[in-house]
Amino acid sequence: MAVPTLAWVLPRPKPDCYPGGFPLHFEKKLINLLGHPQQILHPFGGMAEYGLRLDILREHPYATTFGKQVKWRPPDLQADAHHLPFKDNIFDLVICDPPYSEEQSQSMYGTGKITYKTYIAEAVRVCKPGGFVAAYHVVLTPRPLGTEYHCRVLLGTRVFHRLRACCIFKKGEDAA
Repeated sequence: MAVPTLAWVLPRPKPDCYPGGFPLHFEKKLINLLGHPQQILHPFGGMAEYGLRLDILREHPYATTFGKQVKWRPPDLQADAHHLPFKDNIFDLVICDPPYSEEQSQSMYGTGKITYKTYIAEAVRVCKPGGFVAAYHVVLTPRPLGTEYHCRVLLGTRVFHRLRACCIFKKGEDAA
């Protein structure tokens, strides 16, 4: 079965010195696409606008470099996306936007290796049956166990810039 694929060209993120921010309007378009889920989780919180934001860091990774220039608010909760501190089946939508490599994780955030298989399984675990897990990355990501492909969104912000891929998976109704 073919996976529906959309293409969005959105404005660049605000110049807030925050590494890894979504393109402008991305979250709003994603929420609209998925029927306005209410309980949203961002295991890699960053500058997310909607939902509960988790991050492994309480301090902005560039605070010492850029000081007050950085527009930042601490995450709602400090936690590791590999070990989410929630019961099963709580969120309607889990949006995963991790560092894209071990090198990026270390150089930009000073954190360790990010393991897709582990954090995506945690995202599926805390997602309600019938809910969605969105994997935002520089590559098309594999379908996690207990889900089916819902659609994928290819995102661009400007010429000569790498596209991003948001693979959206729907958790099975019987995957409680």
